[in-house]
Amino acid sequence: MLGIVFVLLTTVQAAAQQASQDDVKDALAHAEALYYAARFSDSIALLTRIDNVLKTQPGRQPEKIDTKVRLALAHIGLNDTVKAKSYFVEVYALNPGYALDADLFSPKVVAVASDAKAEQFKVRCSTAQTEARALVGSGQIQSFLNLRRSLGPNCAALEALNPQAAEVAYKAGAAEYKRGDLLNALSNFEMALALSPEHELAREYADLTRGKIQVGQDRSVVDWQRAFDAHRFKEAAAGYSQLAEAKDNGSTTALAYVRNEYRKALSALVEEWNRTCAGGNRAAMSALRGRISELLPEPSFGEDLRAQMISCDETKNADINSVPKGDNAGACLTMPSQLALTRLKARVDPPITGELRLYLKINPQAVVRVKARINEAGDVTVTGIPDGNPVLNSAVRGAVTQWKFIPIRDDSGPRCVDTEITFALKLGQ
Repeated sequence: MLGIVFVLLTTVQAAAQQASQDDVKDALAHAEALYYAARFSDSIALLTRIDNVLKTQPGRQPEKIDTKVRLALAHIGLNDTVKAKSYFVEVYALNPGYALDADLFSPKVVAVASDAKAEQFKVRCSTAQTEARALVGSGQIQSFLNLRRSLGPNCAALEALNPQAAEVAYKAGAAEYKRGDLLNALSNFEMALALSPEHELAREYADLTRGKIQVGQDRSVVDWQRAFDAHRFKEAAAGYSQLAEAKDNGSTTALAYVRNEYRKALSALVEEWNRTCAGGNRAAMSALRGRISELLPEPSFGEDLRAQMISCDETKNADINSVPKGDNAGACLTMPSQLALTRLKARVDPPITGELRLYLKINPQAVVRVKARINEAGDVTVTGIPDGNPVLNSAVRGAVTQWKFIPIRDDSGPRCVDTEITFALKLGQ
């Protein structure tokens, strides 16, 4: 067994090919059997070959760690704690958070691993000190904070840089405050306080900056309310976007208020839609669609509310002039869309407006079901769009009503046809 695995691994290594997971798994299992048979030298020989193969391959971290841990254990079996410790150092270089289960290993193994972890941490801490000084010197305080957090609070060399880094962050914040860049200024003041909680100037400026931001947000809400109440919905939507962009910087309450006001207005329109739908007032329903589309601050807003809009036949109780005429009126054929579309003579695609483009970016798999009636002349009337977004439905309706079909006939002559067409819209269509 040992000879077979050896030939496989050395051949793979010589050819610089990747050993399969099963090959390595089998080799590790054999090395483990050798270890438990107290054949520590044989186990080390096999594990060393596995280790060398894995070093040439990217990734495979769990297998690399497992191999090095087994090497360390085998060397402890030979009472070579120095060599065992070197392999544990390599383990912690691969994964600083690796931990042995003290219940599964002897105190001697745990002690060697603990010493190795402490030694590897010193190496990482020393290496990080050079990088940290460069980051602070170039004003990259957020990157310094990230590096500091990755090492934890026990790297004294990095902790010693905290006052210097805090001062750099404070000065950057003061400069941004003077320029009126309040959000970035506050971010820097807060970084300075995270590094040095006793930095009084940073604390005072942070409080002052928060106050100014709040005043600005209050003013933004007042401006939004004026635009919203005056039905200047494009202007209101711009104010909404500004609040949404600043939502992580203290404007949560203001944004929640604005969203609630939009939802109340949208709920009222949805209720009105459902009442109008039941009466079949086509003109009123078309106007409601426009009002809903105009109100929305973004295409995806209030989808849960709009899902409550009931489906209905918009030709119900409509003006008699909108119903296809002819001897066969009221007795239209029902035809699958695949068959009806074979008679399609002219097609118009929905125009991709800026609002619709934004909706399709958010909903790239938009699907629309259109109920349509093709009259005896091949003209199309949309009789209903059961579901979907009002912005999308309006664009589709306007396009489909311009389609033209070759008149459909049977033995009695031209016939009108009812069909349902399902198709997807996407950008680039």
